[in-house]
Amino acid sequence: MKLSNDIFLLDGAEPDSNVFLIDGELLIDTGSGLYMQETLDQMAEYGLNPKAIKLIVITHAHFGHCGAIKEWKKLTGAKVAVHQGDLDALEKGEGVFYDEDTVDYAGVRPDVVLKDGETVKTRNHAFTVVHAPGHSPGSICLWEPKQRVLVSGDLLFLDGVGDQIPTADASALAASLKKVKKLGDIEILLPGHGAPAHKRNPYAKDAIKKALAQIK
Repeated sequence: MKLSNDIFLLDGAEPDSNVFLIDGELLIDTGSGLYMQETLDQMAEYGLNPKAIKLIVITHAHFGHCGAIKEWKKLTGAKVAVHQGDLDALEKGEGVFYDEDTVDYAGVRPDVVLKDGETVKTRNHAFTVVHAPGHSPGSICLWEPKQRVLVSGDLLFLDGVGDQIPTADASALAASLKKVKKLGDIEILLPGHGAPAHKRNPYAKDAIKKALAQIK
């Protein structure tokens, strides 16, 4: 799905996360790998070249978001970035939540360890890394203040607050949601699953406000 001239959603079936491509050079999450060919087919439809990808950012190291990390790194030659809190999970598979009886997980050692407050730049965007633990220790969001774009991972969805899985840290998750709420108005929401909110969607702003209103 083309959300704007420089933002594409490459969506797959469950258990895949949403995969976002920014400016053709920044890939956010990889999906599980079970539907990687479908993702590549979508890119081909839009004339997007995987070889142009320079950086792969993982919002958090759960299988639906990072299961294909080794394949994408091999295909693109891009650097891989993740927050320190999920570094071991991405590399070793501990806490990635994959079914060892049906799939294999081949992790990679990240090239870049992200820190809260640093900047991830593309041709047209400059995203601030927002460490947002709770769903996982190293969960992050990416915030682009100029166009008010939030890549929220599994912290915030269009229909409400994030996925509170049994292993989640409830107090850390609540603190992260409050942190994101303080960013102010979000014009474009790119969540880890489900529908995105973008300027062509007339209901987006109200939906985001309703989701943020759930944060106490």
